[in-house]
Amino acid sequence: MASSTVFEVRFYTAGGKWPSNPFRFRGEGSCEIEADFVFLRGVVRRAFRLPRREEHKLRKVDIVNAYANAEDVWFDLIGVKGTLTIGFSAADRATAARIVDLLPGRQTEAFVREHEENEVFHDRIDYWSPSTPLIWGLLTANIGIFVLMWLARQKYQAELAGPLRELFALQPNAGAALHAFQLVDWGSNLGRLTRGGQWWRLVSSMFLHGSLWHLLFNMLALWQVGRLAERIFGSTRFAALYMLAGVAGSIASVLWNPQVNSVGASGAIFGIIGGLLAFLGRSNSGVPPTVVSELRSSLIPFLLFSLWMGFVYPHTDNAAHLGGLAGGWLAGHLLARSIHLPPQAGREGRRA
Repeated sequence: MASSTVFEVRFYTAGGKWPSNPFRFRGEGSCEIEADFVFLRGVVRRAFRLPRREEHKLRKVDIVNAYANAEDVWFDLIGVKGTLTIGFSAADRATAARIVDLLPGRQTEAFVREHEENEVFHDRIDYWSPSTPLIWGLLTANIGIFVLMWLARQKYQAELAGPLRELFALQPNAGAALHAFQLVDWGSNLGRLTRGGQWWRLVSSMFLHGSLWHLLFNMLALWQVGRLAERIFGSTRFAALYMLAGVAGSIASVLWNPQVNSVGASGAIFGIIGGLLAFLGRSNSGVPPTVVSELRSSLIPFLLFSLWMGFVYPHTDNAAHLGGLAGGWLAGHLLARSIHLPPQAGREGRRA
């Protein structure tokens, strides 16, 4: 029997940030590497049925483009039905590097070009914007205001006395009504007030949220797209993009439906996506072609899914979403900069 090395690994099915696999493995599994074959063993979880353990035997001659990123491992499997990308997580960085060392070292031309262009892209954004302080500030502001509003409601309810406390407790929608009045008091984009001269509500409403789920969804989306946008545009330009897109969304909301009582950061978030797409469409952006393709392939499905969610769920302010998207796209063109490195800086400069 040929000697082999077995590694304990973890499989994922979600993809995106996590390495995924086409075998629908999920959870703990193993990767056994022999002289000529690789065996992947894992658990397939099936709806309304018991999980099933499976094994897939892969020929090493069909494996190309193996690489590791921290503890994550990826490689491509070339076959008659096309190319499959397989990924999993090892126990640590050293184990991931060891797995890659045991896999074939062949790399396709497209793979080499993709990784070179990704390296150039990260060199450029590392040079211009090595950190994302504004994102942390926006997350803190949105979450902090939500917590302060919750504390204020708790204090108000605690101070109710006698019949008022009993009456409040008997009303099933009293908490929601109190929250709605509080949103107006704290600066929601209420049409009659905004159009009546309180234009500051176009900005203040961007930092208010109607529920915990509303806040969590928006902050997750802001974290996902905002970090990249801040590094591409730079913190100052990103701040301008965020504010211009958010205000554009608020204006669209109040013009489309004057009776609206709108809150949330989603208009600004849609604007960030619009700004990124505008930036990627510029010929002198400094973003390599492979990276442009990768980012578009992730941003556009995310955008379409978010728009679809807005039309499916009731009480969603789609005018703010579309207005923010349009405003962000325009602002993205106006605020775009080139991220090419100057000749004296970095690896790109040394190659020039």
